[in-house]
Amino acid sequence: ILDLYKRVFEELYAVPVLKGKKSEKEKFAGAIFTTSVEAFIPNGKAIQGATSHCLGQNFAKVFDIKFLDENKQSQYVWQNSWGLTTRSIGIMIMMHSDDKGLVLPPRIAPVQAVVVPIFYKDSKGVLEESRKVKDMLSTMFEIELDDRTEYTPGWKFNEWEMKGVPVRIEIGPKDVEKSQVVLVRRDTGIKSFVPVTELKNTLAKTLDDIQSNLFNKAKKFHDDNIVETKDWAEFMSAIKNKKMVYSPWCGETECEEWIKDKTDGAKSLNIPFNLPKKISDNCPQCGKPAKVWCYFAKSY
Repeated sequence: ILDLYKRVFEELYAVPVLKGKKSEKEKFAGAIFTTSVEAFIPNGKAIQGATSHCLGQNFAKVFDIKFLDENKQSQYVWQNSWGLTTRSIGIMIMMHSDDKGLVLPPRIAPVQAVVVPIFYKDSKGVLEESRKVKDMLSTMFEIELDDRTEYTPGWKFNEWEMKGVPVRIEIGPKDVEKSQVVLVRRDTGIKSFVPVTELKNTLAKTLDDIQSNLFNKAKKFHDDNIVETKDWAEFMSAIKNKKMVYSPWCGETECEEWIKDKTDGAKSLNIPFNLPKKISDNCPQCGKPAKVWCYFAKSY
């Protein structure tokens, strides 16, 4: 299920995540173990993206959930608990959005592009052309036509930017004359002039580019802000500088609580599955032999 979580975050939300197992202290109460995907957002905090808990038979025994096995003997069921919730939407918003408002990846945007006609007194042809463009694109994309007359084009631009629509398509009188549109990307603000005959292909490519750009930008931030350290002073410095720390660790709850106290709130996120076969390092926090490598950061 973590592979599915990872695909949702990275392929749809364009948010890179780390898969791993929670510590005993951070696991779900009553579970045998908990696994998670963790994200790191631009304000310097980590956030748990989604979890999966192996509950074993603990809850089955509490709630008396049984089945008959092949020998017709009553057995308690084994259970998992999977949790991917609306917090994932919040993570996406915090990862990509800017001072203008939302920035939505095209694959999950309810409106992928908005057509905004630029009205003037003698601009009847602009609205007709805008409707044609909207109808043409609606066969492939989620398109909105903003033909409201009570708002200026600038007001509309601002509103759709706040809503995070990936692409704005502007059509004015000169564009109608030239059989073109002005295509504006929400992620970069870059404008381009596109012939109407090439608009379908260009929009498809642009949406793919935006999706990739959002993920690559988030991935670069994510990778650039992970600090690998075996030294406690470096550990403390990284946390103070709002980084995520990757460190050898003894795995003991007492040490974990000490870390949280000394760093004013940094906690273990998860322990990756692809650990070295042999860990010869000492825990930089308490000096005991390290059993695992673990991600630490201040977290929601």
